[in-house]
Amino acid sequence: MIWKGLIHAAAGLMVALPLISGDAAAQKRPTVCFVTFSLQVKYFQSSVAGGQRAADEVGADLVVLDPQADAGRQVTLVEDCIARGANAIVIDPIESGSLMGVIDEAGSRNIPIAVLDTPVNSPHVVTQIGVPQFEASREFGQFVAGYVIGKMGGKAKVGIMLASTEVQLARRDGFIEAMKSVPGVEIVATGDGRNILERATSEAEDMLTANPGIDVIYATGDPQLQGGLAAAASQGRNIAFFGWDDIPQPFLKPLEEGKIVGFLKQSPDIGGATAVKLLVQHLAGQKIPARFSYNPSVVTQYNLDKFR
Repeated sequence: MIWKGLIHAAAGLMVALPLISGDAAAQKRPTVCFVTFSLQVKYFQSSVAGGQRAADEVGADLVVLDPQADAGRQVTLVEDCIARGANAIVIDPIESGSLMGVIDEAGSRNIPIAVLDTPVNSPHVVTQIGVPQFEASREFGQFVAGYVIGKMGGKAKVGIMLASTEVQLARRDGFIEAMKSVPGVEIVATGDGRNILERATSEAEDMLTANPGIDVIYATGDPQLQGGLAAAASQGRNIAFFGWDDIPQPFLKPLEEGKIVGFLKQSPDIGGATAVKLLVQHLAGQKIPARFSYNPSVVTQYNLDKFR
């Protein structure tokens, strides 16, 4: 994917980011550093694309850095943004705890931070943007519960495919909370795909081999859902899938066919765009909301055309 504008994508490497010159300051054109989670995942690609569109609209330069789902690299890249004089920073945290020190450092230099998806408790975070993960998962779990009751006689053996990040663990917990309302549901196994498609596929293969009775898979992110679908296809298994995030091309046919029964679609482009716009407004002295959230949409084969 080619990003327009001033973008440097780094695979955890130190990148020569532009220093903020006196001329740039005079023109009041801020530089916003966007440290994403992993550009290997369509969800985060969409988030960055939204940020770039917003930067173009408000007259900001956007610098995008990709730690490739490595928490240590993410800290290093935020440090590099600070050292090079970024005016503001967007972070999609991999591990919020590991970022506290570098966020404090940014705060000491009056660099405002916006965080996406994962809440971070710091006075230097001026706005937090994203879906309330636990609550949305619990509501989506009620949708899954309705399917199990209506289509499966109230009984199901469920496998969960996740990545062990704070966001996806919250999605697991909300789902499990909802499943408690259906006594016939048994959660029999969990696989950790770590947001890497190859690993997710291998984990799902192992999970299905060890648990031949699984007839429902709940996946908390794109790679985990893709891996589960691939594993089920390779084993010829008839499984009802439910999943999260964005709708990449590989999900369209399974949605059309009803193999993916329900998909909770977020709007990561809105999150990325909102983060950049709010930071630029904050830099201009405007008051911005401390939190911004929206409701994701449940996509099925019956309403898919609205979301293509």
